[in-house]
Parts: sequence; structure tokens; C-alpha cells
Amino acid sequence: MPSHPPVDSASGPGPVSAAASAAGKVLLAALIPVLGWWTLDLSYMWRSLVDYQFGWIVLMLAGYLILERWPTRPVQDTPAPFWKCLGMALLGFPLVLFAELYRIGMSRTPSSSMALSIGSALFAASLILAVRGPATLRHFLFPLLFFFVAVPIPKILWNPIVFSLQSFVAMVNVEMLRLIGIPAEQSNQIIKLPNTEVGVNEACSGVRSLQSSIMAALFVGDLMLRRAGWRVALVVGGIGLALLGNLCRSLFLSLAAYRGGAAGLQAVHDAAGWSVLGFTAVGVIVLVQILCRLEKHAMEVAESTAEG
Repeated sequence: MPSHPPVDSASGPGPVSAAASAAGKVLLAALIPVLGWWTLDLSYMWRSLVDYQFGWIVLMLAGYLILERWPTRPVQDTPAPFWKCLGMALLGFPLVLFAELYRIGMSRTPSSSMALSIGSALFAASLILAVRGPATLRHFLFPLLFFFVAVPIPKILWNPIVFSLQSFVAMVNVEMLRLIGIPAEQSNQIIKLPNTEVGVNEACSGVRSLQSSIMAALFVGDLMLRRAGWRVALVVGGIGLALLGNLCRSLFLSLAAYRGGAAGLQAVHDAAGWSVLGFTAVGVIVLVQILCRLEKHAMEVAESTAEG
């Protein structure tokens, strides 16, 4: 498994000085309430939004990524200038203020949670810069950003994504059904068959398997792959697997509805959903193994070329 080496030899793991230890305790004491408040706000959204009930898993995975990086953290680092840290904190302050005022006056919404999340992340980053420095922030930046996988997307962005996925899945399904000789028509997100109708709702659009595949690809890619390009390739491949799996699921449900009506659809609906998640999980595992071998081969070729 690839490790995360320190920035340089001077900042590698080793005996921690008293000053560094004290700075680490100050940082931890300041970060705990910030991250705790951030998580508390998101926990309400995780309970109320079905599509984000995986948030607790993301929280645990982010914690694991931090622990995985901890042994190789920069021990010696120079804190950033005060004005940079203050500027970053001031950027986050109005976002947190807006989120809290909106929550008190109205309610929690994905938009307010996104604003609070960005503000909390900026404040946490400013604390790390002020106490430890930029090298430490870079070292732990990915776990901080990874946590945003569990942050609800505002409706102004979420709805177009879901509606586009629904229309795309319905359109492809209708074309596939027609190719195999089954008469079908599309009406928005509904597939009309001779004996029944199949609705491509938000869950059936593939957004949940898409979220799961992105989360898995980001997490596994960070642990298994060294280069950013290969990690991006894994995320793109994971998205493709999720889309392919959901298209197959929707086509299977349409065939079940055509043959058995509404009762036939209900009989296989849940099993088909779990099958897509299993297909995506196995696909990501296989894909990361292939990319690991390709990356290793590319590195060996580059080393041999450099030596020659």
C-alpha cells in the first residue's frame, strides 16, 4: 500500500520536540469544537436525507485517512504568516454566520449545510496554518476535502443533476427496449410499456450508486495509488461503472415489468438495487487492481528510461 511520505527529510517522522508537541495539543484543542460543530450540523442532514445516510461512513473513512497519514506528518514546519491565517478565517466567518442565522430563522437546508461546511473547512485550515504551517495543511488536505463527499449538495445544483440522470436513463432504456422489439415510449422520467409504466425516480436514476462509487474510488485511490492522474482515472472509471450498472438495472426492471406487470416489478426491485451496489463495489476493486499494475509498470519504465 502506498504511504504518504513527508515533504522532505527534515520534516519526516521522528522525535517530536516539546514545542511541536505543545503546538499539536493547541491545534487539537482548537480543531475539536470546529469539527464537532460541523459534524453535528451534518448529522441532522444525514438523518433527514435518504441519499446522505452514508455520511457516518464518510466520517469514519475520513478519520482513517487522518490516522493513516499521522505517522508521516511533518514534525518540523513553519507556521504561516498571521495575516494569511486571519484572512482565511475571515473568508469562512460570513459563511458560518449565514448558515447559523438561516438555521435559527428558517431551518437546516442543504444550502446552509454547504455554507457551514465551507466556512468550517476554511477555519480549520486557518488553524492548521497558524499552528503548524502549510506543509502540515497539504499533508492532511485530502481527508479534509474527502469529508465534503458527505455534505449535501444544494438543490439548485442537485436537482439538475438528478433530473438529467433520470431523463438519460429513461431515454437509453426506451431505445434498448425498442431494439429488442418491445414497444416503449418515454414521457419525461416515465417509461410507458404496453401493460404498465415504469417510473425512473430519484433512487432509480443512479444517484445513490454514483455517490457510493465516487466515495469508494476517492478513498481506495488515495490508499492504493501514488499519482493524481491514476486516482482521477479511478474516479472516472467508478462513475462509469455506476452509470453502466444502473442502466442495466433499469433495463432489467423494465423487462420484469413488461413480462409480469407491476407485481413482477415489485418482486425484483430491491434485489436489483442491491445488485447494482455489489456490481459497483466489485468493479471498483477490480479497476483499482488494474490501475495499480499499470501505474507500477509506468513507474518501472520511467525509472529504466532515466537510468538509460
